[in-house]
Amino acid sequence: MKQTGRRTFLRLIAGAAVSGSVLDGLLRKTGSQPLGPASTQAADGLKLGLISDLNGSYGSTDYSSAVERGVTLLMQQQPDLVLCAGDMVAGQKRSLTNSQLKAMWAGFEQSVWAPLQKAGVALLPAIGNHDGSSQQHQGGWIYGRERQQADLFWGKHRGNLQSGFIESKRFPFQYVWRRPGLFVVVIDASSANVDSTQRQWIQKALNSTHRQPEDLCLVMGHLPLTAFSEGRARAGECISNPQELAGLLRGAGVDLVISGHHHAWYPSESMGLRLLSLGAMGSGPRRIIGSGVFSPPSLTLLEWSRPSELISETTIDLNTLQPITNNDLPAQVSVPGFPVARRRSMQWQRSSLI
Repeated sequence: MKQTGRRTFLRLIAGAAVSGSVLDGLLRKTGSQPLGPASTQAADGLKLGLISDLNGSYGSTDYSSAVERGVTLLMQQQPDLVLCAGDMVAGQKRSLTNSQLKAMWAGFEQSVWAPLQKAGVALLPAIGNHDGSSQQHQGGWIYGRERQQADLFWGKHRGNLQSGFIESKRFPFQYVWRRPGLFVVVIDASSANVDSTQRQWIQKALNSTHRQPEDLCLVMGHLPLTAFSEGRARAGECISNPQELAGLLRGAGVDLVISGHHHAWYPSESMGLRLLSLGAMGSGPRRIIGSGVFSPPSLTLLEWSRPSELISETTIDLNTLQPITNNDLPAQVSVPGFPVARRRSMQWQRSSLI
């Protein structure tokens, strides 16, 4: 697929200063709802940027042009917050030295975190398997040095998020963050093992007295509850014992569960929950199970109109800068041994039943 060059993209961004949104014209062509002016945020609304899987090959310190376009688009759109479902750097290789690990996080800071911060856009991270996998062997972390470097990097930058923390003792691996109208629980799904101790913590977090009935409640972790892409429908690539965790989330009234890792954009309903499997923002597109559809580099913009309770998701192909429709996605993703996921609408209401 032919990529739009950075110069062309920047011209589109410049033109958005006049038109109100770089995407409005594109959305009109596809019949989708315009995103509205990027320069203003409605007092009764919320806009979120959702991204995942930015990393390149092991040890990489630079990022693809798709990531660059995505960051520029987020800067222009000015969401209230960006949520990243993991794999910000290219670790999960034990031979990488501490210097290399630090260099990867420095590359992420330069290419992603710093530009967003300069634009006034905060980023909430979930830790992915390439950032600091929670895999263990004989009671110890297999990728302990990587987890330490992730902890050091985000410890240095946690002040930018400080006002929203409800519970942050284990930040950046698991924590609770809130702003009026939004309640986010980030879990450590950097491996398939979301153990009983963490599940108890999740249940307590979702029942926090800080959570308000009008809050949009999101749970974000790297690995998904079920399989979406070819090559990832196997043990270790999805959260173990997903039905139990899904029951916990369902009982707590979670509005949306966000994941990455499978490099496959697929908005779905499964186990009584709304799921959103994000496409990779960077490299490594994968084919959705049961179809010939490959997910291009993408990001998702989620907008919530609070008076109507309507949530709209717009996913952008970062090669073409065109919104992606879900028409070509399979009606369901079904593979033996994993819960069935059924394609859902990209517009939904919090009050509606799954």
